[in-house]
Amino acid sequence: MTGKAGIVHCHMGDGERGLSMLEQAIATCEMPARVFNPTHVNRNKPLFEQAVALARHGCYIDATAFPCGHVEPGISATEAYIQFRDLGGHADRFTISSDGGGCLPAFDHEGNLTRFGVGLSDTLPDTLRELTNRGVPMPEALAPLTSNVADLLKLHQKGRLNVGMDADLVVLDENTAVRHVMARGEWHVRDGQIARRGMYEQV
Repeated sequence: MTGKAGIVHCHMGDGERGLSMLEQAIATCEMPARVFNPTHVNRNKPLFEQAVALARHGCYIDATAFPCGHVEPGISATEAYIQFRDLGGHADRFTISSDGGGCLPAFDHEGNLTRFGVGLSDTLPDTLRELTNRGVPMPEALAPLTSNVADLLKLHQKGRLNVGMDADLVVLDENTAVRHVMARGEWHVRDGQIARRGMYEQV
């Protein structure tokens, strides 16, 4: 009815149970595995290992492109993708998100807040650069940020450049910094400057 998929999008934390509840749901419920989409799976290494195993059931997994300094005790989105692919995971079922605008708290072993950051969308082009620097071909490196996401959500007009698709474009410079952004044929960013603002954005 909505023209997009219904997804159980699960934000994973550091709890000891990890992905065990999702594993149980996939094993016992009637919904297909692709409906379940755990994110932040690279926040710690045991969770990522569980996510790799879970993906073999047919679900997509999502890694967060953490800002510099926020990776430990996990692994970067770049490293997560390369490990997932090298372990035989289906590369078309791996997505990367920025958590842009989201809060990034850090706690010590006693649960005390030690740092509070904010997720930045810049981590996506940064991750794209890291992937290509690690030898991942550009078309393959783009997929977790574009076409894989569109396929997961069944957004058939998104994620690819083709005739009849929505005119959504991000133009990067040689250092993968964002220069221009177009959404449905209208420029929102030109030469790194905001060209169109939303209803609730002030000048």
